[in-house]
Amino acid sequence: MSATGDGEDRVGAYADAIFEVARGERAVDAVDDELLQVARAVRDNRELHDAMTNHEFPVGRRLDALDRILEAAHPTTRAAMALLVTSGRVRELEEIARRVAERAAAERQRELAEVYVAVPLDEDRRERLRQALEEATGKDLELKVFVDPGVIGGVRAMVGDTVIDGTLARRLEEVRARLDR
Repeated sequence: MSATGDGEDRVGAYADAIFEVARGERAVDAVDDELLQVARAVRDNRELHDAMTNHEFPVGRRLDALDRILEAAHPTTRAAMALLVTSGRVRELEEIARRVAERAAAERQRELAEVYVAVPLDEDRRERLRQALEEATGKDLELKVFVDPGVIGGVRAMVGDTVIDGTLARRLEEVRARLDR
């Protein structure tokens, strides 16, 4: 088996274990949301990423920092993150979190849609967006919405391998490309 295959199997095993513990604790809703949020924070904050992945930094200090960051998180999310830190798997956090969220969505007979917006959405706008994306994809979707400062206007959504980019930046690129012809 290739190294990539081994890594994918390991990521899947961690995601499966975290999902099963969350299911057993009746905390799937909280854990899949919180893990995705933590994964985005670690990805987007270089200092946090370095602190969580630096093996020269004592594990105890990394766990203390993690406790402060996840103070309001569900205990199962905190335990999952402690597992990933102590086992040296924080570099794989984003993929593990995505797989946990996909399993949670599949259990609800839906498909995961990661949606990036410029500003938080109220419940009405979120529901209208879900309906529009379901119509566009032909799938029942579970939305995970993230505020992304890079999205100046509009929405960017990822459903599986499909990317729907309705951001203002994308529309400007299209106009620019037409003008360059």
